[in-house]
Amino acid sequence: MKSLTPSELEAVLQHPVVCRVRDLSGRMGGSAYMVGGAVRDLLLTGELPLDLDFTLINCQADELAKTLADEDAGHLVPLDWEFGIHRVVFDDGIVVDLANALDNDLHVDLARRDLTINALALNVETGELVDLFQGQTDLETGLIRMVSEFNLLDDPLRMLRVFRIAATVQAKRIDEATLAVVRQNGAQIWESAAERVQYEFLRMLSVETCFPYLKAMADCGLLEVLIPDLTPMRTIGSSGFHHLGLFDHTMELVRQAECLIDECPAKTQAWVRQPFTPSVTRFGLIKLGCLLHDIGKPATMGTREDAVHGQRLTFYGHEEVGEQMADALLKRWKVSNEIRAHIKKLIRWHLYPCQFGPDAARKSNLKFYRRMGEDTPDVVLLALADRHSACGDWLSQEDFDASHRAHLWLMENYEAEEPVLQQPRLLNGNDVMQTLNIDPGPHLKEMLDALQEAQQLNDISTPEEAKAWLLNRYGASAAIE
Repeated sequence: MKSLTPSELEAVLQHPVVCRVRDLSGRMGGSAYMVGGAVRDLLLTGELPLDLDFTLINCQADELAKTLADEDAGHLVPLDWEFGIHRVVFDDGIVVDLANALDNDLHVDLARRDLTINALALNVETGELVDLFQGQTDLETGLIRMVSEFNLLDDPLRMLRVFRIAATVQAKRIDEATLAVVRQNGAQIWESAAERVQYEFLRMLSVETCFPYLKAMADCGLLEVLIPDLTPMRTIGSSGFHHLGLFDHTMELVRQAECLIDECPAKTQAWVRQPFTPSVTRFGLIKLGCLLHDIGKPATMGTREDAVHGQRLTFYGHEEVGEQMADALLKRWKVSNEIRAHIKKLIRWHLYPCQFGPDAARKSNLKFYRRMGEDTPDVVLLALADRHSACGDWLSQEDFDASHRAHLWLMENYEAEEPVLQQPRLLNGNDVMQTLNIDPGPHLKEMLDALQEAQQLNDISTPEEAKAWLLNRYGASAAIE
């Protein structure tokens, strides 16, 4: 952490939005303090973040927010009328949250915050830092510490924020007393709305390196409160292909994904790091897929005799079962349909990439890319992490290395094949029906897919060639239909 220089502090106090909030609060006979995460991040980086939080004394947040939006071309978004919290969003990306101080007293307000590093305030008139709980020292030493047990449990979601904020600031450790509160009271998290819970958790997973804090969540039992389907996995130990028990294997996937992302082609890295929604990245969803990819195994566990290895565990169909279990879980979390469909796809196809690579025919690899579509890099990165998390004695180093190279090749080759995969179709559905004189039906999709494959393999390159190809392949059977 760096200390703010006088010039940096002056730049903050003279920032146009800070000046406007200060001037408007003064015009209304009150005062404003920048608080919470905005101050924390400012002290960490020396730069003013885009998200600014202000606590107001002796003036009303709703009135100030409306005036700020009206006079400065902002967009007013009421967040919490009961507690007087209002948001103004500006076109340049700056988001201003304005709240009335609890009991109209700054010290009372700060004393009710969740963590010491969030209980900081900056007087935007004088530049004075208000730090009642040694939050700046905790920030300097990398310590996450609750202000009080009461505060943490007053809004149970704050127990999850302990780990999300720890990941955000890359904390060195979490205070043991704080962890003890989570360990004893984690089940209360579901007293909070499901939308709030999944929002915090997905934001945490979207932090580039979150594994140490996810591990701390698991050690406290909070992770299994969020994902109860993980608990039966603790009963399944290591096996010939897995050097870890199933629960630890699942956790290891997240760690491996975070380690392996920098080995991926640059375009893949950029793709998975981009936002899937405004609050969660594709990489965050890949890590959620890592956590859920094997939840179907306990329900599908069996045994069979293997001629080489003797009796071994089997989990036939666990990806399909896991997909349905994840669907039910994510519905309870109330995530969007878009995110739910994406996670289900990651789980359903996480074993699929191992069938493809440089040794497979181009036709097969193109079929894989078509089926996965734009999610190809996401699925392959999860599968690569899975491969690195299963290093049992039955897997030779030679096979492991070959699999590693094949997965990376699939990513690189996907980039090379993208122009082919994105070619406009030579014919549409109406063209096919007219050419073959057929009606709509399931067969139409099969024909279009076959036509697209022929085009990508350079068997055809013009609409005329496509029609001739269709008549040659389907003409007789189509006429019969």
